Amino acid sequence: MLNPTKLEKERTKSIRSEYDIVIVGGGITGACALWDATLRGYSCLLVEKNDYASGTSQATSKLIHGGLRYLKNLEFSLVRESLRERKYLAKISSHAVSPLGFIIPIRSIWKRIQLFLGMELYNLLSFDRNHDLHSDSAIPKYRWNSKLETLYKIPNLNKKSLLGSFQYYDYANINPERHTSEFIFSAKEKGAHAFNYMSLTTLKKQNSGGYTIGIKDNLTGQEKLLSAKAVINSTGPWADFIENILGVHTNLKIVRSKGIHVVVRKIVGNETVVLEKKDGSHLFVIPWRNRTIVGTTDTEFNKDPDDFSVTQSEIKNLLDEVNFSFGYSKLKLEDVEYFYGGLRPLVEDSNSNEGTYSASRKAEVVHYESFGYPGFFSALGGKYTTSRSVAEKLLNQIDSFFGKVESKCQTKEEPVLGGRYKGHKELVSLIESKYPKLNGKKIETLVSRYGSTVYRILNLNGQAEYPLPNGEVYFEEEIEYIALNEDIIHLTDFYFRRSGFGTVGKPTSDCTSRVNQKISKLLGWSASRLKEEEKQVNLRYKWALD
Repeated sequence: MLNPTKLEKERTKSIRSEYDIVIVGGGITGACALWDATLRGYSCLLVEKNDYASGTSQATSKLIHGGLRYLKNLEFSLVRESLRERKYLAKISSHAVSPLGFIIPIRSIWKRIQLFLGMELYNLLSFDRNHDLHSDSAIPKYRWNSKLETLYKIPNLNKKSLLGSFQYYDYANINPERHTSEFIFSAKEKGAHAFNYMSLTTLKKQNSGGYTIGIKDNLTGQEKLLSAKAVINSTGPWADFIENILGVHTNLKIVRSKGIHVVVRKIVGNETVVLEKKDGSHLFVIPWRNRTIVGTTDTEFNKDPDDFSVTQSEIKNLLDEVNFSFGYSKLKLEDVEYFYGGLRPLVEDSNSNEGTYSASRKAEVVHYESFGYPGFFSALGGKYTTSRSVAEKLLNQIDSFFGKVESKCQTKEEPVLGGRYKGHKELVSLIESKYPKLNGKKIETLVSRYGSTVYRILNLNGQAEYPLPNGEVYFEEEIEYIALNEDIIHLTDFYFRRSGFGTVGKPTSDCTSRVNQKISKLLGWSASRLKEEEKQVNLRYKWALD
């Protein structure tokens, strides 16, 4: 890194020599584990070698869903768990999720019968979906759309042999990267420690119990040794690398499934369209921030996770798939406003040869006590939606390991930052009464993005506005709040993982220049540092050539 600031040089001073729990990995699983453990009274440190939510957690389809297709694999318990967790996430972070319709076109009687049974079962498994939720988050029952209704909702759909469509509902999760960070920042407010750009360098079992842990600040090169009574490995696709550092091996293997998405112009209405690709797997066409997300792919990845990239040919193949499946859309490379991808960590038995698309999204919580490493835990596999549940199971095992009476998990009820309000309209009314001179549209926008955190944002003064190519506007106050309060180390952290400012397409040069200068001034960057930061942002919009 060029020219670390004074604050960056001093940020490790607060790290203690001993913790109850050290968590390695700052994706959604690690974030939920940190939040749960902190609420149970444990002293915790989380370290993430890149930025929070920079791996698998930023590569989702931006959905909180039960997983309708897993019914085909008879994974009823996984679907039920996912549907239950969908409700809990709406309860503790209602600002981060909103009901979203999904339309599945039907082109045969047999398919209609088959999917009707699936819809009934999905509805049955989500019998309590709206219990104890505000009406903002209420999810309707599925419905059948006639052919005319289907074409009214999806004019671009291929009409050939179309009978109609089923429409069911899950949640959109507009900014999962920010959502993940909110669990971390909530825990930090209650005394937890968390650091991005902090690598694990050594991990050794102590003869007296517990672990010696070496960490390195990637900003300054500073290294520290500390100890912990328990260690949680929540590094997702890197989980087996952490196991190797410790020297432990199991019969479970991590299979890395590569998935990519592209963001293109708006080609759908208000509902997600579920299509079949040429190989029979599914493709989502998702409305998002006046854009459309198309995804995902599902191919096995056998390289080092650090070597991940999205290639031009992969993007072109995905566009070919949506052009094939969606009838009249003719998307080209120049239509791609933004792209992203990541690796899903799937857990398989070492003898399994199952493909990545069909592989289960179940999670495994492993305690390595029987392998001679008591107090070392891994959370393997799973999906974004069930991460809170995985963390609960993990912390229940840690309670048992510490000999505690199992403490009550509070994360089903305790809202995270942003989720501390009853309903959207009520919060907007409260803000309007407190700030009567503020523009109503600005209030609506900020409440939708940040929920109850809007109080903190509006305590700052700002006049400037920053328009994005999708029609959205960002405000000076939110930029200042994020820069000063949300562990922004690099400009890419702001653009792509806290604000969503850069994920709908590249803003104009005038807009980026003003925002970059604002953040640089707030964080005390030198001119050379800002130039390097801007270079990294620009590189993010370029795919790999192959």
